[in-house]
Amino acid sequence: MAFLWHFTAVQLKNKVLLTGTALKNQTSIDKSPRSILANAWHVLSSYRKKPYKQKPILIETPNDTFRIKTNKKGYFFELLPIDNFKNCKIFDENKNQLEVNQIHPYYFKNQSTSIEIISDIDDTVIHSHTASALKRIGTILFKRPKRRNKILFSNALLEFFDNQTFRIAYLSKSESNLFGLITAIFRFNEIPKGPLLLTPYLKFKSLFKPKKGKHKLNFLHEIITNLPDKQFILIGDDTQKDMAIYTKIVNTYKNQIMKVYIRQTNFSVDEIQRQQWKTLQNTGVACVYFQDDDDADLEIEELKKNLNIN
Repeated sequence: MAFLWHFTAVQLKNKVLLTGTALKNQTSIDKSPRSILANAWHVLSSYRKKPYKQKPILIETPNDTFRIKTNKKGYFFELLPIDNFKNCKIFDENKNQLEVNQIHPYYFKNQSTSIEIISDIDDTVIHSHTASALKRIGTILFKRPKRRNKILFSNALLEFFDNQTFRIAYLSKSESNLFGLITAIFRFNEIPKGPLLLTPYLKFKSLFKPKKGKHKLNFLHEIITNLPDKQFILIGDDTQKDMAIYTKIVNTYKNQIMKVYIRQTNFSVDEIQRQQWKTLQNTGVACVYFQDDDDADLEIEELKKNLNIN
């Protein structure tokens, strides 16, 4: 029987985006380890689970049944013509109903507000040291969720957006294995909830050389094209490819991108980062290259003026 390890349903204009991972056996998702060694064991264990691969998943609505299929990593990514996912049921190929047993919410309705937020997670919302594979893995293994530090400037922005009921989607290159860890980090740091759009499940041997393809571009494309009446604010950092990806998105959907925020992760900016930032600026979109100690309150006041918020 399949087990939904990481499931998310995001309501768009006339469709619902379904994504997540199905595993063969039930497992605990949101764990709160009491020691460093327990944390490392929980993380390593998440790479030993067997995916429910190349198997059908049935989505049953009051009026129809949709058949989707997991890939070789147990992952699925589907857009279905469903207006409201609330009354849907999920079944495996043997018609066993699959419950979504996760603390983090899985269904995110379309909000009436005209602005959507899309944010990276690692080194944008929380400190993760993604520029160094060894530091990243060490942080994941040996730093418990309640010890992980959030980035104050970007979290102040997220809290402001959340208070305005702007929907926040978190688009990360972190693999689905880390869903439990990420949800625990969000809970301990009281980070505003939103869909966690992660990359497919990985085996442990793939951890050091993961192939994650065009994950972020694919999600951004589907979300923006299926919310044509919305404006978007994008938040990322300069350690991976956020600036290059956001530049492509701005050039493709220029009329829908309101602003881009990029976090400077080091004390200095190298030539590649400087060139990427210049290219992003040349798109004409409003953008901010912020440091951790920048005054978020000033930026929020500027946002209020631009959005006509008292």
